[in-house]
Amino acid sequence: MSPARPTGRTVAVIAAKLAFSVALMALLIARIPLAGVAQSLRSARPEWLSAACGLLVLSNLIGSYQWWRLLLAVEIRIPLWKACAYYHVGLFFNNFLPANIGGDLARIADASRHGPTRAAALSTVLLDRMIATLALAGLALVTTLPAIDAFHLRLVYLALVAFFALSVALVWGVFHPALLPALERVLARIGFGALGPHLNDLAERLRGFREQRTLFLTLLSVALVVQVSRILVHALVARALGLRIELTYFFLFVPLLAVIVSLPISFNGIGVREGAGVVLFGLVGVSRAHAFSLQFTTYLVGVAVSLLGGVTFLARLPLRRAGARPMEGSS
Repeated sequence: MSPARPTGRTVAVIAAKLAFSVALMALLIARIPLAGVAQSLRSARPEWLSAACGLLVLSNLIGSYQWWRLLLAVEIRIPLWKACAYYHVGLFFNNFLPANIGGDLARIADASRHGPTRAAALSTVLLDRMIATLALAGLALVTTLPAIDAFHLRLVYLALVAFFALSVALVWGVFHPALLPALERVLARIGFGALGPHLNDLAERLRGFREQRTLFLTLLSVALVVQVSRILVHALVARALGLRIELTYFFLFVPLLAVIVSLPISFNGIGVREGAGVVLFGLVGVSRAHAFSLQFTTYLVGVAVSLLGGVTFLARLPLRRAGARPMEGSS
């Protein structure tokens, strides 16, 4: 069976996102002294960049463990090393596919090969995302309160409060027993009633998580470690660039940057990430050139680390093809 080709509408959306990213980057470059950016990048200290890469790898390994525990809870019993491999392949696709959920789809596809249904794998990725979001928002809410000493920072903090409230509402909504039946009724009215059985399966999986509160709290603690590590990656990159920025501001700005970048308006957040970083870090006196360099370099660190997933994906291709040949011969 040949893979589905992208529709004309999909291609148009991707092209629009790419055009928006290119236009935004061009606008930023026109307003930022390139000499300052070049000087900042040339002076980057490799030992601190290496530390940032190492910490990001560690956070990804812990994140893999978090997802593995969720997989076990829905009877997808694979070794931790395999969950780690799937997780890193997902990170790779998140960075190199033109959609922020490409890596999630890859994880679902990989994990569902070992589980009872695709809905079981979907429920783990959905909950993994929600736990991470809730941990990031809650962490930022608590750690940044002492830094709110100016009116414009109070406005940023209010945005953070809204982010936390939205995260709590999302978790509550997904776990609420009436949500998916209501969604099923809406889909039936608009002609997508065939999705009902899949939603019933997903509801059953989420119901199982709802009854495992100890697991949820344990993984929330794990997610806090992951999110602290990823915020500190930004701080290490700043140190590599010679920027002296108070650590608290990273806990205030990085969660908001994560929300802004996840909006489906650009090509993998390119341009949006740098523009939002210039605005937010500019509030605490960081120059445009330095703020741009910070966000762009942090992005490159993430891309470099995600290449581990690309290597994993390429390494397993021969095994996948070898496994597919006997199936083709028997059909």
